[in-house]
Amino acid sequence: MHNDPNWGFIRALFGARIERLKNLKHQDRGALSIETLMIVAGLVVVAGIAVAVITVKVNEKKATIK
Repeated sequence: MHNDPNWGFIRALFGARIERLKNLKHQDRGALSIETLMIVAGLVVVAGIAVAVITVKVNEKKATIK
């Protein structure tokens, strides 16, 4: 999974976003909370996709075992 280019892209994308959040000034706290919410939402979507892929793979293996 760590050699997958999509995984590298996602890590770079979220790494850049998190680094940007760390460097925000106090006057941008409203944007900070909105952007944090978007990051969390993105992570939830990624986790959902990962669960779906794992479920499909398990079901494929289960079908071949029968």
